[in-house]
Amino acid sequence: MASSAKPNFSAAYSKANEILVKSLVISMFPFSPIELVKEQSAIMCRTYKKAQKYGIDITAFGSDSATIFECDGRQIIFYDDSKVMTHVKYSILHELGHSLINHDFSVNDKETYGQYEVETNYFAAQLLMPEQVLREFAKRGARITKEFLMEHFEVSETAAKKRIETLAKTTAEWRSRQEKEFDDIILCKFSAFINSTCPYSNDYFDFEDEYERQRTRDSWF
Repeated sequence: MASSAKPNFSAAYSKANEILVKSLVISMFPFSPIELVKEQSAIMCRTYKKAQKYGIDITAFGSDSATIFECDGRQIIFYDDSKVMTHVKYSILHELGHSLINHDFSVNDKETYGQYEVETNYFAAQLLMPEQVLREFAKRGARITKEFLMEHFEVSETAAKKRIETLAKTTAEWRSRQEKEFDDIILCKFSAFINSTCPYSNDYFDFEDEYERQRTRDSWF
C-alpha cells in the first residue's frame, strides 16, 4: 500500500544541523562531501569507473551523478567524477542523507520514494548552504542571489536557485525549539566565514523579493 506521509522536513533539517555543529570536516565552505561521508558513516565512496570491480552494472543505477548501493553488506556511494563537480557534490550528500535519515528502501512505492527524495534534497541543501548563515548574510545586507551562492558555496546554478526559492517560502520564526537548537552554535562556528564574506551592514535583504526578481529574470530568456 502506498504511503500517504508528507516529507519530514524537520527531521532532515535537524539532522543536517547536528552534522554542521559536530563535523570537523565542515569548518568552512565549501567542504569535501567525500570526506564528510567518511567522517559521518561507514559508507564508502567510489567512482562509477570502479563499479565494475564490484561486479555492478552502472547502467542500472538510474542516476547520472551518484547513487547509494549495498554490496557484500556494505553501503557504497558510487559517483560519476566525469560530471560537473558542483552537481556531483550535491548528489553525494543527497545519497548520504538517505542513510543518515534512516530511509527504509524495503518500502517500494513511488509516493514514499518521492518523499525520501524531497527530504534528502533538503538535507543536502542545508549542509551546503546553511539557512542560519544565509539569513545572517541577509541581515547584514548581502544580496543572496544565485551568483552569490555559486561563488561563496560552490554550488550549481540549479541548487542555488532552488535554495533561494525554498528560503522564500520558509519563516524562520516559526521553526520549533528543536529546529532552532543549534542556531547560535552554527553562527558561532562559522563566524570567521560569515565575517570574511559579509561584514556588517545596515541594509536588509528579503529572500521572497529576490525569488520574485529571479523569476522575472528567468522569464526574459
